[in-house]
Amino acid sequence: LHTISRLWLRFALGVLLLSARSSEASQEDVQLTPGQRRVIDFARTVSVGASKAAEDELRSSFGSTYFRLRLASQGSGRGHVLASLSADELLSRVRGALAVVEFTNNFGLDAESLKLHPGLAAMDLVTVEASGNRLPSMWDLKSVGSPLAANVSANQWDVQDAAETGLCLLPDFASPGHPTAQEMAERPKYLAGNLRRLDLGVQRYGAMAAIVRGDVVKQRAVILGSDSGGWESGCNMSVSPVVKPDSMEKAAFVCDAVPSTPLGVVENQLHSLLANSRTFSRVGGDLPRVVWQLLGEKADVRPLEGNMYTEAALMGPLRMVDVKVLVGSFPGLFGTALGKLLRSFCVKHQIPLAWGFGAGRTWPDEEARTFVFLPLEPEEFWTAGDERLLDPLAGWSNTNASGFGGNSSSEAFWDEVWADVVSARAGQQGSLRSSSSSGPDKDHFSAWWATLSGSGPPVQPLGGGDCASSDLCFGTFDSGSRSKECVCRTLPPSEPNSGIVEFSV
Repeated sequence: LHTISRLWLRFALGVLLLSARSSEASQEDVQLTPGQRRVIDFARTVSVGASKAAEDELRSSFGSTYFRLRLASQGSGRGHVLASLSADELLSRVRGALAVVEFTNNFGLDAESLKLHPGLAAMDLVTVEASGNRLPSMWDLKSVGSPLAANVSANQWDVQDAAETGLCLLPDFASPGHPTAQEMAERPKYLAGNLRRLDLGVQRYGAMAAIVRGDVVKQRAVILGSDSGGWESGCNMSVSPVVKPDSMEKAAFVCDAVPSTPLGVVENQLHSLLANSRTFSRVGGDLPRVVWQLLGEKADVRPLEGNMYTEAALMGPLRMVDVKVLVGSFPGLFGTALGKLLRSFCVKHQIPLAWGFGAGRTWPDEEARTFVFLPLEPEEFWTAGDERLLDPLAGWSNTNASGFGGNSSSEAFWDEVWADVVSARAGQQGSLRSSSSSGPDKDHFSAWWATLSGSGPPVQPLGGGDCASSDLCFGTFDSGSRSKECVCRTLPPSEPNSGIVEFSV
């Protein structure tokens, strides 16, 4: 009883500290350019009417026989619970889910990708620290002459420029093709609106997912119905795409939905959701499907649907203080030198580290199964709303709930599993080899994950109305005495600037 009382006291104090630091951090001054401010102000204005019109359209759609039948059929019939709700109740739930939807920035290679392609360059945690503890955009890297931007093609720069001026409405460069450092700094950082509630965000972009604080997105981002670069490459005939889509790929997407839809903001994005569902309606991502994945418990997600996100263009810097949790790929990073570096980084910068299971395979293994990325593929499914595991060393200790998950016994338990994974990856257990790469396979990652799941409460992603604020809060867990408690990042007093501190595992 005394132990439980002490835990709840620590939890209450953590909430108070979180509130104080959150208030302090929210007053930090991020200087936006006049061009950035005009875009945000314009989006705030036009999104009000656009979202209201979308609300009326959604209410009408939710009441239609077609929508209800298609929603009821989702998840092998499990969608019938949502389909039985009134149009107003369903709309209310969609609003609540969008209010807390995660916006992620994926980056970094997993260990297997680095092994297979040792010369492949990608942004990593060293890049983040070298950039002043910020996640830089490609324009940021170009402006400082980073090797990471050296091999970006002229077509890729043109695609980005077209998206940022044509869709995001930012000012043109004074000299096209030759931007100044100041002009490049004005360009946004890209975030994915995680409508499918995938635990690792958009895996094809990286093995680490930085989930951005709710208030940061609310104050400094505008929202589009789909990936802007993808739209420019597939739909804008005046731009030369990086990879030219074939006729079938062009026919797969509804091109007029995104440019005809005004920019959205967090508070008003129902029209962005509609634009997303229209864009991908020919490849299975229509409105009943996205509503199922946004609201349904353990909803099924085809791998291709992981690319059907809304996009937020974040104005200003993306700093580590703007991130509420870092999620590492369990198959891709756990038990590797890169995973060890991720833990060290999160310990040093006091950022909660969570692990996500994803598809249970390293990304090279998953990507090699090209057939599963076909539209309407009937066999392979990922899971929406999967739980994450907070790291006992770098996870719980950086939250308001530090007393519930990180302790010496759980750390020792994780160390044992970590050592097992290290051995398996090194080839010391030949039976764990995957047929398609040199690493363990899904069955063994599943076994390790199940073992760790019993060492501390898993964290569910936020649902609508779960927590008083979605700024620093990123999930809920079962504390043992109540059904749900919010888990939120506690901000450090300041951000350290020295190199990553290593520790032994």
